Amino acid sequence: MPDPAHDRLIHRLATQRQLARSALLFERIWPAIWPALGVLGVFAVGALLDLPRSLPPMAHVALLLVTVVAIGMFLYRGLHGLRAPDQRAADRRLERASGLVHRPLSTISDRPAVTDAAGLALWQAHLARATRQIGRLRVGLPRPGLAKHDNRALRAGLIVALVCGVVIAGPDAAPRLVQSVQPDFTLAAPGLSTQVQAWITPPAYTRLPPVFLKPDGGGVVAPAGARLTISVTGTTETPSVNFRGATAALRALDATSFQTELDLTFGGPMALRGGARDLAVWNIVVTPDQPPIASWPEAPGKTQRGLQLRLPWQVADDYGVVALQADIHLRDRPTAPPLSLKLPLTGGTPAAARGASVQDLSAHPWAGLPVTAILTARDAIDQTGTSDRVTFTLPEREFEHPIARALIAVRKQLSLTPEDRVGALNGLRPLMLDPSAFAADFGGWLNLSATISALARHKTPQSIDDVQSRLWELAIHLEEGGPERTARALEQARKEAREALERAEQSPEDRERRAELERKLAELNEAIKRHLDALANQARREMSEIPPELERLNPQEMDRLAREAEQAAREGKMDTARERMAELERMLDEMRNAQGGREQNQQRNAERRQRGRQQMSAVQDLIGREGQLLDNSQRRATPTLDGRPQRGQSQTQLLPPQPPPDSTRQGDQTVQQALRRSLGELMQQFGDLSGKIPPALNEAEQSMRDAAEALSQGRDAVANRAEQRAIEALQRGGREMGQQMARQFGPARAGEAGEEGDGDGDPFGFGFSLQDGQSDRDGGGQGTEPSRRRGSDRRDPLGRQLGQGTSGADESADVRVPEEMECQRTQNLQQELRRRGGERFRSQEELDYIDRLLRRFQ
Repeated sequence: MPDPAHDRLIHRLATQRQLARSALLFERIWPAIWPALGVLGVFAVGALLDLPRSLPPMAHVALLLVTVVAIGMFLYRGLHGLRAPDQRAADRRLERASGLVHRPLSTISDRPAVTDAAGLALWQAHLARATRQIGRLRVGLPRPGLAKHDNRALRAGLIVALVCGVVIAGPDAAPRLVQSVQPDFTLAAPGLSTQVQAWITPPAYTRLPPVFLKPDGGGVVAPAGARLTISVTGTTETPSVNFRGATAALRALDATSFQTELDLTFGGPMALRGGARDLAVWNIVVTPDQPPIASWPEAPGKTQRGLQLRLPWQVADDYGVVALQADIHLRDRPTAPPLSLKLPLTGGTPAAARGASVQDLSAHPWAGLPVTAILTARDAIDQTGTSDRVTFTLPEREFEHPIARALIAVRKQLSLTPEDRVGALNGLRPLMLDPSAFAADFGGWLNLSATISALARHKTPQSIDDVQSRLWELAIHLEEGGPERTARALEQARKEAREALERAEQSPEDRERRAELERKLAELNEAIKRHLDALANQARREMSEIPPELERLNPQEMDRLAREAEQAAREGKMDTARERMAELERMLDEMRNAQGGREQNQQRNAERRQRGRQQMSAVQDLIGREGQLLDNSQRRATPTLDGRPQRGQSQTQLLPPQPPPDSTRQGDQTVQQALRRSLGELMQQFGDLSGKIPPALNEAEQSMRDAAEALSQGRDAVANRAEQRAIEALQRGGREMGQQMARQFGPARAGEAGEEGDGDGDPFGFGFSLQDGQSDRDGGGQGTEPSRRRGSDRRDPLGRQLGQGTSGADESADVRVPEEMECQRTQNLQQELRRRGGERFRSQEELDYIDRLLRRFQ
C-alpha cells in the first residue's frame, strides 16, 4: 500500500534538487558573463551622457563595432566549456546548505549489501532516519563569488556611473540610448560642427538683461521693440529663418559663419533651417509696452504751513516713467491756456512711485480761483497716461490793506473776463480819485495811474498779463513792501536759473546756453543778496530779531555756491554746476520755510506773551495782598502794651480801636498760607510756559513760609521782616519774569501791549511797575493803603512814577519808546504843517495855530 507522506517527501526532494541545480548554474554563468556586462555598462554610461552622438558617424560606427566585438569575445571566453550541474552536485549543495551530515540524500538512492532479516531491519531504520532529514532541506542564496574576479570592486563604480547618467539624462535617457546605436550620417562633412547662438537684446529703456535662446529650441518671452540676433557657425550651407510665413536667409560673415538681426514687434513660432533639416525652432512671445498710469492719491490743496500748493501724485509703468506734468485749467474759463507744471520724479525713471510736489502759485493771476487739474505721465517711447480731473482752489494770499484787496479783486476779474476792460477800469479809477488812500505813498499812486493808462490804451491780450503783474506788484508794495518783492524776485531768478541749467545739460557743447546759464546764476546771486538785505532792514525797522532758521543760513556760503556754479558753467562742467545748484536750492528752501513759519511763530509767541502778562498781573496782586499783611503786622507791633502812644506820636495819630491781636494774627496766618499756595501754583504755570522758574520767586515762597510760621508763634516783628523780604523777592521775580519772557518770546509787536489795558508802555510788553508794600514808617501815617495805591503819589521831577523798592531805581516803566512807524508819522505831520504854514492865503488865526503846533515838535 503506497504511503502518501513518503510520496510528498520524494516530491519535495525533487523540487529542492531542481532549485539547487539552478543556483549552481547561476553561480557558474554570472562570473562568466560579468566582463561582457561591464563593457555594455560602460557603453550605456557614455550613451546617457550623449557622447556617441558627438562623434563623427564613422567613429560612432567603429565604437559600436568595438563594443559588440568585446562583448562577444568576453561571452565566448566565459561561457565556453561551461557545464550544467548534475544531481550529485545538487545533492551536495542541498546537504551543505541544510547542514546535513553523513550524506543522507545518497542513502535514499543506495541498496543494502545484506539480505538477511536482521540486516534489512537495520537498513530500514537507517533509511527512515535519512528520510526524516529531507523535511528541512534548504537551497540558500546563490553565491557567484565576483569578489574573486573583481578584487578592485569596479562593479560598484559602474553602478554609480549608471545612476548618475540616468539622472543627468533625465527624460532624454531613453532617446539617447536609442540614438547611441543609430549613427547619424546626415550631419555635416567631417571636421565641421554646426553651432547655433541666438540672443535677444531688450530696448535700453527697459533696463533688462539680454535673453539667450536655447540652441535646440524652446519658448522665450521678450518685450516689444527687442532685437533678435542669430549666429550660425560650422556649416557651408546658408541657413534661413522662417518667421510668421516669411523666409529670410542669413548673411554670410565668412565661408562657415552666418548671422542675422530681426526687430521683434510681434510674436510667433520661428524656425532656423540649415539645409534639409531644422537646426532650432523657437516660440517667441512678445509683450507690448503698456502706457503709464497716473493718479491722484489724495486731493490737491494748500500746505499746512505757508501758501504753497501741494500736488500729490502717483505713477506706474512697465519699465519706468520719464516725465510727469500737471496741467491746471481755469474752471470758469476753460478756453484759457493751461498752466503746465513739471513735477520732479523720485529715483530718476521709477516703475512705480508716489510723492507730492509743492508749488508756490500764490502770485499767479488764478490764485484764489477754482481750477481743474489733470496729471499726464510719459514713458520712454512717448506713451502717455492721464489721471482723473480734480477741482480745487488755488491758495491765495490774504491782504489786510484795503487798497491791496481792491487791486487783487480787479486782478481776479481780469483772469475770469479779460475782455471786460471797462469793468476793471471802473474798479480802479475810484482809487485814483481818493489820494488819501495812499497816504504819503506817491510812488504807489503813480504806479496805479500808469496801470490804468496801460489798461485803457493797450488792447492786445498780452497787455492783460502786464496789467495783472503791475496790480500784484502794487498790492505787495502796499501790504508789506520790500521783503516780499525781493522774495518773489528771488523765486523768479531761481526758476530761470533752474531752467537754464536744464537747457545747458541737454546741449553741453552749446556755448550760448552755457553763457545764458552763467548769466542766470549771476542774477540769482544778486537776487539772494537783495532779499537778505531786505530781511535785515525789515528786522531793524520792526525792532525784531531775525528768526534762528535764517540766522543759521550763511550768506557767504550761499554766495560761494552761486559763484562756484557760475564758474563751473563757464568752464562747461555741468556736473559740478548741477551739484552746486542743488546745494543752493536746499539752502533757499530752508530760508523759504523759515519765512513761512515766522508768522505762525509770532502768533504763538503773542499768545504766550498774553499768558505771561496775566501771570505777572497775578504777581502784582500777590504783592498788594502781602502789603496788607505787612500793614497788619506793623499795627500789632507799633502800639504799647497799655494803649498809650509811643514817644513822638501824637494823640491824633493813634490807631482806631483794633480787634484783639490774637484773632487778627490767626487770620493773617491763614491768608499768608493761602498766598503761599497761590504763589506755588503761579510758579508751576510759569514753569510750564517758559521752562524755568525765576529764583526770586523761590525766595518769595520761602519768605512766605517763614512769615506764616512766625505768625503761628505770635512773633510779629519776625513776620514783619519776612513779609518785607517776600515783597522785595516778588518785585525781583516780576522783573525776572518780564526779562525771561522777552528773551524767549521776543518783544511785543506794535499795539500788542496796549490791548491789555495796562498802560505801561513797555516796548517788550512786560513792564513791571510794583511797590514794595512797606509801611510809611519814616514819618508817614500808620494806616497805609495797599501797595498798588501807595506809591502812585510819588513821582520824580519829570512827573514819572517812582518805585519804592530797595534799589531806588525807576521801576514804573511808564516811559514808552516810540516805534519807527510813529516817528515816520510824526515827520509826515511836520511836513504837512509846514506846507500849510507856507500857504499865505490862509487866515492869520489859522496860521498862528499852525505855528503853535510846529513849536511843539521843536
